[in-house]
Amino acid sequence: MVENILELKGINKSFGPNQVLTNVDFSVRKGEIHALIGENGAGKATLMNITYGIVKADSGEIIVDNQPVDIKSAYIAQENGICFVHQEIALCQDVTVAENIFMAEINKKTTMKVNYNKLKKRAAEILYPMTKDAIKPESLVSSLSISHQQVVEIARALSIECKVLILDEPTAALTEEEAEALYSIMHQLKANGIGVVFISHRINEIFDQCDRVTVLRDGLLISVNNVDDISTHSLVADMVGREIDNLYPDKADSIEYTDDNLLLEVSGITDHKSRRFSDINLKLYKGEILGLSGLVGAGRSEVALGIVGLRPLKSGTVKFLGQDVSKRTSREIFDAGLVYLSENRKESGLFIDMTIKQNIPSMFISTVSKNGILKRGEEERLAREQVDSLNIRCRGIEQLISSLSGGNQQKVLVGKILTKTPKVVIMDEPTRGIDVGAKAEIHRILRELVNQGIGVIIISSELNEIVGMCDRVLIMHEGRINGEVSGSGIEGKNIMHYAAGTSQHITT
Repeated sequence: MVENILELKGINKSFGPNQVLTNVDFSVRKGEIHALIGENGAGKATLMNITYGIVKADSGEIIVDNQPVDIKSAYIAQENGICFVHQEIALCQDVTVAENIFMAEINKKTTMKVNYNKLKKRAAEILYPMTKDAIKPESLVSSLSISHQQVVEIARALSIECKVLILDEPTAALTEEEAEALYSIMHQLKANGIGVVFISHRINEIFDQCDRVTVLRDGLLISVNNVDDISTHSLVADMVGREIDNLYPDKADSIEYTDDNLLLEVSGITDHKSRRFSDINLKLYKGEILGLSGLVGAGRSEVALGIVGLRPLKSGTVKFLGQDVSKRTSREIFDAGLVYLSENRKESGLFIDMTIKQNIPSMFISTVSKNGILKRGEEERLAREQVDSLNIRCRGIEQLISSLSGGNQQKVLVGKILTKTPKVVIMDEPTRGIDVGAKAEIHRILRELVNQGIGVIIISSELNEIVGMCDRVLIMHEGRINGEVSGSGIEGKNIMHYAAGTSQHITT
C-alpha cells in the first residue's frame, strides 16, 4: 500500500464572499515529487499556506503520518516536518548566509554564544551541491543576486529535518545550472523518503521531474494523475478549462533588415558604474521580436536599463527612430515611445498599495489628466480596457495590487506600458510567475504588437520562451554579446553554447 506522509481532506476556505477553496483533497506520498499546478488565482498558494499554518482553513482536516494535526502556525508546521520555500524572497538582508540558513536554530538557543565557524561549515555542506563555491557562507545576503538568494532560501529549508518540502516556483529566478542542481537535490530527497510538493508554471519541469500532478482550477480539485499517464495537451486543458492550441504564435514570415525599417540602433554602449556590460551593439527592426538571452548575471537587464536612460552610460550611443537619445532622460525616452518593463514588479514596476485603476495609467499619467487635473472617466476606461484585454482576474479595477496573485500583478505591469501605444517595447522577464494560460495571452499580445510594426525586445531566463517567441536572438556572456542566432539556428543548445562563453559558427 502506498503510504501518504501528508493528507489534506475536504479543505474549504473563503475570504469574505470570495470562495477560494471548495472541498479540496490533496496528498503527498513518501518519496515522491508531486506537482501542484493551476492558473494564477486557482488556490494553490492558499492551500499550501493552510498546510504551513499561515492561513487557517474554514473546514477540513490535515493529517501527517496518519495522525490528525492542528497546524496553527509555521512553527507547528515545522515541528511536524513541513517546510515551505516561498516564491518571494524572505531573508534577513543584513546578516550572513550561514546565519540565515540556521536562523530558527539560533533563535532557539538559550545562551548568547554562537559557534560561527561551525555554522559556516554546515552551511557550506548544504550549499556546495547547488552552487559549488559560488555562495560563501560568510557573505551578507544583501550582496547576493536574486538567484543566489533563492538558493539560500532552499538551503534554509533543507537545514530543517523535514518530511514534506513545499517549493513554490523555486526555479523562476535560477540559472539553468542552479535549476539542474536543485532537481538533483529534489531527487536525493525523494530517495530518502521525503515528499516534495513542486509548484511550477513550467510544464516541461513537471513532466521531467515529477511523479504525480494535481490540478486546481477556481478553487476546485480538477484532476490527480501520474505524470506518465497524462499528456501536455490534456494537462493544460485541465488547468485553463479550455483548449490552448499554441503557447507560441507563429513567427514573422519575413522581416526587412534595411535602414528604412530600423527602429533602434545601439552602438558600443558601456556601463558607467560597475562595468556590468561593455561594447554592446544591437539593432532592432520593425515587426521583429529580438531576444536578449544569457545566464543570470550576464548583464542583460543592465543593458536594457542603459538603453532607456535608467542606468548611466560611460560611452556609446542609442539611436531611436534615427535620433540620438543617449543624453535624454528616461522620461523623455519613454514619452517618445521607447518603453521598458521591469523584471521586478514589486520594487520598480508597480505601486503595490494602490489600485489597478491607479496603476494602469501611471506610466503615462498625461493620458488621463489635463492641466494637472485627473480625468476619472478616462482613468477608469483605460483600466477596464487593459483588464479585459489581458484577462486580469480581479474583483474590479478598485482592487489593490497587493491583493492580486503574482501572475495578475504581472499582467497589470504589462497593461501599464500598453496604455500609450509604444514604438519599441523592452520586456524584462515578461511572463515570470505567470501561468500557462496567461503566458499564451501575453505571447499573443506581443506578436500582435510586432504585426502592427512595433519592435519588441524580450529578456527571458526561460529558454523555451526565447526559442518559441523570438525572430532573432543575441546571447550575452559576462557583459558582452557573445553570439547571434536566427531562423533555424534558434535552438536551446546553440543559445546555451554561447551563454556558457564559447563561440560557434551557426548556420541560419
